[in-house]
Amino acid sequence: MPELMSWAAAVLVWCVALAAALWVAGAIYFDACGGTRLGQVLGVLWVAATVALLAAWEPLWQPAAALAAATGAFVAWWLSQEPSHARDWDPSVAVLPRAEVNGDAVTIRDLRNFDYPAPGAFTPRYETRTVHLADLRAADIIFFTWGSKWMSHPVLVFDFGPDGRVCVSVEVRYRAGQGFSALRSLYRQQELVIVLADERDAILRRTRYATNQVGRLYRLAAAPDELRVVFRDYAAAVNALYERPRWYHGLCMNCTTTFYRLPGTRLRLDWRVIANGLLDRALYDDGRIDTSLPFEDLRRLAVLNDIANAAPAAGFGDHLRTELERRRHER
Repeated sequence: MPELMSWAAAVLVWCVALAAALWVAGAIYFDACGGTRLGQVLGVLWVAATVALLAAWEPLWQPAAALAAATGAFVAWWLSQEPSHARDWDPSVAVLPRAEVNGDAVTIRDLRNFDYPAPGAFTPRYETRTVHLADLRAADIIFFTWGSKWMSHPVLVFDFGPDGRVCVSVEVRYRAGQGFSALRSLYRQQELVIVLADERDAILRRTRYATNQVGRLYRLAAAPDELRVVFRDYAAAVNALYERPRWYHGLCMNCTTTFYRLPGTRLRLDWRVIANGLLDRALYDDGRIDTSLPFEDLRRLAVLNDIANAAPAAGFGDHLRTELERRRHER
């Protein structure tokens, strides 16, 4: 039994040390060396040195302690890095919005309302829009999926009736030339942005400007009072982010987990918050979206790409919902 416990402890030390070495190698590559060839070489050397020390230095606790100290020093440096608003940003996230709350009225500065005439083409446009919380009557959630069934991007749509609809999208604030990378998002390479956008902008950016995403729209089962609390929380988060930048993290601070960090949001302990390509099913199971149809039927009928890409600019959101409802009746 003592030998078995000693062997198990050795395996545990090796597993923890290798996992830490791989993370440090990634941080060396992305954060210390900026994704360069030098970073690749140094990252590989770090992993190789970890293996060599563990294999050649006895007793095992001594190299483990040395590696823990070195890793701790590196992590301290890594945590000292600060996010910034002063970077060469991708045009889609170059301007941060603000939300001025004055009683019932919320005035949004720099609400994004781009036009997307064709795939890969856009015309930048920002505007100021005032909405009234008393008019907030409903909200939808749109999930955009691409590639893996485990990934999606949720966008909340708040319906203010006569004041129109405002979309909230928590995103990576891409730097110029950057693209999506799940691995990069685990390191300090990308800042967070909360985009406030016109609904037509938020949808067409992912169905017309991009050509590989599928959007599905669901009505949320939520009372107006609950939605007002959530929208106020988003307004406060937008303003806080305007004053102080924050890092984006693919697991801990992303498009879904950020929503569940808002003060007025009911915490959801569900693994599908991380594997958010399945979050629509989780909301269905929780009764937070329409349950009058079998889920697979609901999901199929919620696809909006063809309708959105052909919808007129005037009355875009109303046209979209009318056509989605017609599809349901014709199924």
